[in-house]
Amino acid sequence: MFISIIAFSCGDDNGQWSMVNVQCEYRSPVDYDIVLAGNFGEPRPWHFHGGIDVKTDNQEGKKIYSIADGYVSRLTVNKYGFGNAIYVNHPDGMTSVYCHLKKFVPAYEDMIARTGWRDTLDVTFPEGKFPVHGGDQIAISGNTGRSTGPHLHLELHDTETWVMYDPMEKLARFIADTVAPQAHSFMAIPQGGEGVFNGGTSKQTFGFGQPDTKKHSTTWTISREFTAWGRVGFALWADDYCEATYNHYGIRHTRLLLDGREVFRSDVSGIPVSCQSEVNQWGDYQHWRRNHVWYMKSYREAGMRLPILHTDFNQGIVTFDEERPYHLTYILRDYQGNQSEYHFTVMGRRDPRVTPRRRPQLLNPYQLYDCCLWPLHSRKSHTY
Repeated sequence: MFISIIAFSCGDDNGQWSMVNVQCEYRSPVDYDIVLAGNFGEPRPWHFHGGIDVKTDNQEGKKIYSIADGYVSRLTVNKYGFGNAIYVNHPDGMTSVYCHLKKFVPAYEDMIARTGWRDTLDVTFPEGKFPVHGGDQIAISGNTGRSTGPHLHLELHDTETWVMYDPMEKLARFIADTVAPQAHSFMAIPQGGEGVFNGGTSKQTFGFGQPDTKKHSTTWTISREFTAWGRVGFALWADDYCEATYNHYGIRHTRLLLDGREVFRSDVSGIPVSCQSEVNQWGDYQHWRRNHVWYMKSYREAGMRLPILHTDFNQGIVTFDEERPYHLTYILRDYQGNQSEYHFTVMGRRDPRVTPRRRPQLLNPYQLYDCCLWPLHSRKSHTY
């Protein structure tokens, strides 16, 4: 996989600026077929999973390779967290991080002074000291730090901002996956004092009833009809899968359509570290505490900064203010393009307990906007 970016030099003696085309070829961090134990962006309490977990057959000692050209910029050793970890800066502005290692190759191991298993060490290197090529061995796999079993945890960050990106964007061609994500159930969340769903004012969950099968694509429709009035938000419990393992993963792409129009979209890559804790706002954290199941909201709560969430003018909240059928569709897709669709119908039925607020009038035809651009609270309009 070749990635190209445009970088600017500082100029020549005549003050002329020039452009340099930087390319990186990415390759696998291991010398066998990659099977994932976990993917990027999975919701966890107070944080997102910041990388991919590559299985090592539940063994230590597998060779770990740099995924692209660059230089070793940092080594860290800790009893907790990443354990033994190595950082490689790449010329396209990205940094790859390899974690839970047993040890580094001798050239790097010799640069740290271990004293015992409780060591906390952090060593950085200048650009020219340890250059590496993609495919060079840099370590062997282990089970150090906060690890529940031998594996390689691999992260990819923007070197300058440390924003977290999905390593699948560089490594997807090395990972077999022909199975679509599956939704298990949705949650209806009437907004306090402003909405009713199926006659109730509290949140409710409803299963899709889809058979648990691994398919490349699927379309599923709930035959049951629901009723609603006023403002209602929705949330979804879903998992991604692949054919090679029993593990389940987080969802990369989610869309919610109302009568064919997109009201919510999430694309889980490019997460600022400062937004980590907002996973508890995007997901229903209280429900997770009781049931250990994440329902991820298809709307944006007030004050959320997560730039991976995109909504319509109403922040993704659906307003039922006409006595007619409303057709809702969830579309789930993984990075490999496997896709599933889930359809259900909600009948608008007037309820005297709720008076729907007046809908805001748009002065131009755009339907979506990016609500937050980290680190500033800002809104950017787009025409779709």
